[in-house]
Amino acid sequence: MSKPDLDTLMDFAVRTSVAAGEVTLERFEGVVVEFKDDGSEVTEADRAAEERIHRAIEETYPDHGIFGEEGAKKPARSRYRWIIDPIDGTRSFASGVPLYGVLLALELDDRPILGCAHFPVLDDTVVAATGAGCWRGGKRVEVSRCDDPAEARIVTSGLEYWRDWATPAGRKGFQNLVDSGRFARTWGDCFGYVLVATGRAEVLADPACGAHWDFAPILPIVEEAGGRFTTLRGNPVRAWSTALASNGRLHPHATQCWGSPGSDADLQTEAVSRRSDS
Repeated sequence: MSKPDLDTLMDFAVRTSVAAGEVTLERFEGVVVEFKDDGSEVTEADRAAEERIHRAIEETYPDHGIFGEEGAKKPARSRYRWIIDPIDGTRSFASGVPLYGVLLALELDDRPILGCAHFPVLDDTVVAATGAGCWRGGKRVEVSRCDDPAEARIVTSGLEYWRDWATPAGRKGFQNLVDSGRFARTWGDCFGYVLVATGRAEVLADPACGAHWDFAPILPIVEEAGGRFTTLRGNPVRAWSTALASNGRLHPHATQCWGSPGSDADLQTEAVSRRSDS
């Protein structure tokens, strides 16, 4: 198989995410929220944006597979598959908060090699591909060089997640992290990961990373910016595992907030286990 043209693929991902973002902007006011069987929120904008992305992939890369949060699914006739999260941060979107994003990933043999995060209201896009770096607005971006935990800017996706999805041990570790840092904010979901990748925050910690479409686009973005993305105890990320993204320099300190290396199972509640099994 010939080597993929990463520049062309990244350009496609950016253009397609921006087009889907325009679909969400048309529906940003007066959002009506529905609930899926698992209790998560969904809106008509999620479905419309995913359909826009689905059509673009079908037209440009007909042999590529597709797997989307809102039901888009197509088996691959090649080694490539696109992963779609049309609105990451639906709670923000439904609340009129501009920190939601359109996420798109490309996998080669089930491994993410490209990630794109577009923030429609902010008109801001970050894209990365394995070996090609991480880019924002045509400029290469990197994680911060901070190596002092006391200066760390810490973000998380929501305090309710620590309440509902973390055990006392999980919450204690998060408090250890917060106590050691400069400040902590809930600038989370994909926006928080991009803050880490672009050097505007040092650490993102969550008791669960979400489904495949939530984390697959993030892996290339964080890693190509020079950061690390693992579980809270430093294990490989998988669907509904715990999540820890950092600038790399502070990763050892952050993982130590949850104690010695090992399984993350004691950090999550059964509510997360039920989601990961569904």
